[in-house]
Amino acid sequence: MSSLQLRSELFVFDTPPLHGLPGLKMTAKRYYTPFSDSQGLTLLFAHGVGAHKEQWEPMLRYLFSYQHLQQPSRIREAWCFDWLNHGDAAVINKAALERRSPGDVSIAEWAGAIASFVKSPFLRDHRLVGFGHSAGSSAIILSTRAFSMRNQPFIAVFLLEPSMLTRELWMAHLMERETLMKKSISATLRRRGVFDTWEEAANYYRNRKPWAGYDREVFDVFKQHGFYSVAMQDGSKEETKVALKCDLHHEALAYQDIESHFEATDQYTRLCRVVPVHIVFGDIHDYIPSYFQDCMTDVSQGRSPASVKRVPGAGHGILQQTPEALARAVSVGLNSIMRDLTSHLLHRL
Repeated sequence: MSSLQLRSELFVFDTPPLHGLPGLKMTAKRYYTPFSDSQGLTLLFAHGVGAHKEQWEPMLRYLFSYQHLQQPSRIREAWCFDWLNHGDAAVINKAALERRSPGDVSIAEWAGAIASFVKSPFLRDHRLVGFGHSAGSSAIILSTRAFSMRNQPFIAVFLLEPSMLTRELWMAHLMERETLMKKSISATLRRRGVFDTWEEAANYYRNRKPWAGYDREVFDVFKQHGFYSVAMQDGSKEETKVALKCDLHHEALAYQDIESHFEATDQYTRLCRVVPVHIVFGDIHDYIPSYFQDCMTDVSQGRSPASVKRVPGAGHGILQQTPEALARAVSVGLNSIMRDLTSHLLHRL
């Protein structure tokens, strides 16, 4: 593991109202190092279903280390967001979420929250690069709908194992897609979400897929940040239990939000004409079939990524399985972005 120690700050942001109701809170962490360069890039990260913002940390340590070797350092800071019913946001929004139906917090709603943050003073005069893993890819892409194509906030976007697909391809594989979606929902709802101790919780997940395939550092982050202590009533007495921050019903029903992925695919098709979009796939088709990848790189339909990389030994859980290899692939992409920016500035002189 990289010896680099990231510094971080936790933030809680208001989000835009939805259907006349107050917006949920969005939690985020800002990561930086003593050598962070104010002229460097600001990276924004969105995770996938069932994950949380801290699962980016092992990859970020490697990425900051690789970029520190460049002169000047190419990263200013990184912001990682929780989906509004995941991670710390799920705990803060617990009462509000209980008044909403499970599965009601769409990727599109999260995207609106991210877009609101992008417009905030926190990022004024920053050069932004967006990153999404799995469903987080759709969130990052959908956040760009809040801006005109001529005024996009990102100078580049990275999609890591995106779960985006056109409606036409979904319908062409309808039975397969619906079967897998039902299996994902059923498997999630069968899992335990409440335990007596932190160690019991960790042991339960350590030997189950996909957690059994996690990089050790990522699993440690999951153990530390994926659970929280909660008081529960057991008859006449109150007991302290350890529970997943993301309620299993919210996690399970997130798989049903296919409409957001359709919309994200349409937006990506428009966006890649004006913003460089880099895609990183794993080379193992363990969850996302190859036609998802083919869809994202279908030049005949106007989907032309700036680059496509494949990480050996990684599947859909590329962030959790191979954080170092993923950081290397991303670092190459960041280097190309900085070269392009430098070349553009030199041509203007």
